Amino acid sequence: MATEPKIEVIQDSVTTIEGNTGMAASIAVIGAFDSEVTDLTVCNTAAVAHSIFGTTGTAGTFKGTDAIDYLFYGASQLLVCNITTWSSGDNPTASTTITNEKLNAALAKLHHEEFDILVIADELADASQTIVTTWLANEFKDKFPHGQVAQLTKATTSAYTTSVATFGNNVYYINTQTITYNGTTLDLNRSTAYIAGVIASMDVNRSLTAKTIPNVTGISPEYTFESGDIGAKLMELNVPIMKVRNRRKNNYICVNSLLPNNLDLYINRTRDYVLNRISVETQLGEPSNDITLEGIENIIENVKNNCVEELHLLEDIIYHVEKRTATCVDVIIDKMVFAGIITDIKIHYSIEVQ
Repeated sequence: MATEPKIEVIQDSVTTIEGNTGMAASIAVIGAFDSEVTDLTVCNTAAVAHSIFGTTGTAGTFKGTDAIDYLFYGASQLLVCNITTWSSGDNPTASTTITNEKLNAALAKLHHEEFDILVIADELADASQTIVTTWLANEFKDKFPHGQVAQLTKATTSAYTTSVATFGNNVYYINTQTITYNGTTLDLNRSTAYIAGVIASMDVNRSLTAKTIPNVTGISPEYTFESGDIGAKLMELNVPIMKVRNRRKNNYICVNSLLPNNLDLYINRTRDYVLNRISVETQLGEPSNDITLEGIENIIENVKNNCVEELHLLEDIIYHVEKRTATCVDVIIDKMVFAGIITDIKIHYSIEVQ
């Protein structure tokens, strides 16, 4: 039986950008993916993520799918939450807008999941960001700390002031710039995903202040910092921004990774890492006697020794444990002591002419 000659093109694998996984590198991503799978799904590689959630076609159509490769610059794994819904019929169309209803449903799925970085693969309106900020605060209260890497663009300094006020203590970066990655210009969504990947590639005690962002060969906008400029306002609001240090060598740095809660990125990440390591959950259901209290103290002491003495993530952890009632024990972390970030170096010199 004769058959029509044909050529078939089959994608066997996906080549992703190269990066190294750092500490606290699991990323949960909420966004629109080119897939009908809406269950929370763990993906350990970009190839697996693409096989389930599609490959990038036209950038911006499925922003979650767009973000996969760039998140995996440093992510150890992705926890994917797909908000895409499809119409019925022979030619279904995708609804990819992140409504507040979809956002609340996605966050409900992520409730009490253990992961490190939260990325929403789209820019959120202020009201939607407030939902995320409240959710992050409640998760933190329940000892499930996560840090958000967000995207934000506004036309005026006053609009930035209003929007930045919707962010709380649980944020690692607010990205307002698009980047060129090794010659490829990215949109804001993929730029933000890459920054999240870079943060995931770092140890938690590393700051981005005055540090080079790898593989960046261009940024837009390039802010200016005179009084009244957006760049100056973002610095005042503690929003990290990038600037060129050496254009000839394609060297672009993060000016300062101080965040709206007035703490550096490294302090926020280390705080969350330490709290995650204090695994007192094992003591729930135990008698509230001296043996149990001593067991809780030992857990915290082990974390202190590891994070302070071995990993040198912070300077000290000062704590004590108290029995409040027959059923309640207070674990009081009096202080997490951090080293400051050097942002001012004065060079003194003298000249002698003989």
